[in-house]
This record gives sequence, C-alpha cells and structure tokens, in this order.
Amino acid sequence: MSAVPAGVDHAAEYPVLAVRGATKRFGSVVALDDVSIEVRRGEILGLLGDNGAGKSTLTKCISGVHQLDAGAILLDGAPTQIRSPADARFAGIETVYQDLALFDNLTPGQNFFAGRELAGPQWLPRG
Repeated sequence: MSAVPAGVDHAAEYPVLAVRGATKRFGSVVALDDVSIEVRRGEILGLLGDNGAGKSTLTKCISGVHQLDAGAILLDGAPTQIRSPADARFAGIETVYQDLALFDNLTPGQNFFAGRELAGPQWLPRG
C-alpha cells in the first residue's frame, strides 16, 4: 500500500528506493522470492502480510542486516551495495524495529533519532 500527496508528479523521476528481484534464502527456506518494490519521493509505503511472508527479511536486507542472494537495491536509480547497517545508514536508510527497545518518555521522532542527534554536520546548529 502506498500514497503520494495529491498534485505531486513523479513520472519523470527515479524511485528514491527500488528493490528489484530480491531473493533471500536461509538454508532450504526461501524467505524472499523475486520481490520487487519501489518508493518514490514523498511516498509512504506500508508492507503488509502474514507472519513469515518476508516483510522483516526484506527490511533487514534493505537496512544491511542481511545481504540479498539475488536481486538489486537501487537508490535514486543507481545500484547500491548495502553490506552492513553502517552502509545503509550512510546511504540515509534507517530502521526502527517493532521491539520494546524504545524510550517510553520520548516521541516517535525522538526515539528514531536517539543516539544520532549529532551524527553529522546536518544536525549542527547553523549561524
């Protein structure tokens, strides 16, 4: 499921993120079988599916926890090698997992950036 704000034309742009033909196996278990998705600028994408459908595996491949056995990840139309969470973070990809490792007293946004507030010059005050 995805949504693009009304009046936004993305036809001429590459997707911000595209996954093409993603396949991931764990031994004899095929967790992802030729999965493709894309997300365009300004779009919100939701992954829905039964337990064991591959949502978490796909997310972990995009965020560098697992590597694809086949397929490609593209950022702004360019093939990208994401070999680790650090590679994903450097490319601007972050993941917040649905576990209890959150700070109850922080907002969702604060939880998302916890520990990364001064991760780069974009976070430093200007002027």
